[in-house]
Amino acid sequence: MGALQPMHLIVVLVIILLIFGPGKLPELGRAVGDGMRELKKATSGDANAAPAAPAAVSAMVAAQTLCPACAKATPAGQPFCGHCGGRLAPQAA
Repeated sequence: MGALQPMHLIVVLVIILLIFGPGKLPELGRAVGDGMRELKKATSGDANAAPAAPAAVSAMVAAQTLCPACAKATPAGQPFCGHCGGRLAPQAA
């Protein structure tokens, strides 16, 4: 007898329904689907993928600030550093 018999699958699905509840099942299914899609994309070995455009890279660098405490790059607009937790200077509007 195989391990994935219909009765086994029904029991597993009932347990999942009890743990996550009916409201979270669509969200859980979407997350599993997105994860599988990303896994397929990563394992397909797409060597022809174009690197990021220089304009996009410079825009990402411009959207970062340096933390005065640890000198690590932090996304602009955040009040605290993600590395050391230090308070960042307020951004001028």
